[in-house]
Amino acid sequence: MESAAGDNREEIIRLMLSQLSAYGYSNLSQAVATHTKVAMTTESSSRLAELVSAGLRSEGSRQPGAEADAEMASEQGAEAEAEAEGGLDLSPAAHEGRAAAPLPHYSTWYMTRHKDAATAAAFSRDGRYIATGSADASLKLIEVDRVREPQAGSARPEDKPVIRTLYHHQAPITGVAFHPNGLVLASCAADRSIKLFDLSAAYGKYAFQSFGDCHAYRSIAFHPSGEWLAAGGDGCEVRVYSVATGKAFLLGTGARHAAAVTRVSYAASGALVASASRDGAVKLWDGASGKCARTLDRAHGGQAATSVALSRNAKYALTTGLDSRVCLWEVGSGRLVHAYEGAATDSGCAQAVFSSDEALVLVADSRLNDVVAWDAASGRLVGRCALHKKQITCVAPSPTTAAFMTCSADECVRFWGADGE
Repeated sequence: MESAAGDNREEIIRLMLSQLSAYGYSNLSQAVATHTKVAMTTESSSRLAELVSAGLRSEGSRQPGAEADAEMASEQGAEAEAEAEGGLDLSPAAHEGRAAAPLPHYSTWYMTRHKDAATAAAFSRDGRYIATGSADASLKLIEVDRVREPQAGSARPEDKPVIRTLYHHQAPITGVAFHPNGLVLASCAADRSIKLFDLSAAYGKYAFQSFGDCHAYRSIAFHPSGEWLAAGGDGCEVRVYSVATGKAFLLGTGARHAAAVTRVSYAASGALVASASRDGAVKLWDGASGKCARTLDRAHGGQAATSVALSRNAKYALTTGLDSRVCLWEVGSGRLVHAYEGAATDSGCAQAVFSSDEALVLVADSRLNDVVAWDAASGRLVGRCALHKKQITCVAPSPTTAAFMTCSADECVRFWGADGE
């Protein structure tokens, strides 16, 4: 009886953790996991609310609180759809007479160093944490609330932004991604592995789960449900792993790339997976069937495509290539909307991204070691910022505010905040 009660206790707590994450309380979920010492769950779902609602209905209960929980659970999908329906709109009617988006004045709010080139960075979905990776095979976890605007003065030593350093890889880190619930960090490296780290464990430095393959992975991305992890690398295919079981399947085995995959990206709805490749093509895959929905052949004049990112509404795909162009494509038609020029992107790590409000397109200039910004709607170059001493290897935008992170071969990672934010 005691064993059964213990099993039920852990199952209930896991449901609580998943429900808290689904409601957006990732930090509270993390605190509960740490305090109760219940093993990490990677799910972010409303299963608990559904079970409560079903139980109350079976009892004939009409408690207002329970009805509110059920309504909240059912409305989450609608909210996600509403968010996807908004976002970037480049129709003439939406931008008639509109001035180009100004470039905020960015300054370094925080800087830390790795022991070798900094290679990868990503924000958590709620914008509260940043993970960075390095050629020294380490990962750093940064709490954004501890990053202070320069005018605010120095933080106390106990409030330093780097809250944890993680180790488990044996080769340079090539990509990082947060699980949607904010409690798990995934990383890939040149050691041919993908590792999952439990961020709710108070002092954990090592992965609790690992996936391996015969090729090194260069890019990873979580499905918005958190149940799947897409990965691309030195092989020609895109693999999608089940986070729960570690089993993988290949996307569109008959339509795979002809060379290494440089970047993978999920749409916010999960309906599409995008991949870029050294073969010069960008492919858009159906997120449910895994079939190739569209191929943008020779997206960069036949030269390698080094990255792809989807707008929040998945209407547009932003690609980068070795031809020193950043291109914006209409997903539905495959039409080229804009070619942003004025930055050298002739390095294999060049990756263009949208700003948090999708008003700007940002990319690192591989020759001048700074970041170039364009107005997303008009294609006009609006400025340059974020200078490093050596080549910038990654630009990661905050999902919630006018800020971004840069990684560089100078071993530094820098948090750039907009003055007045």
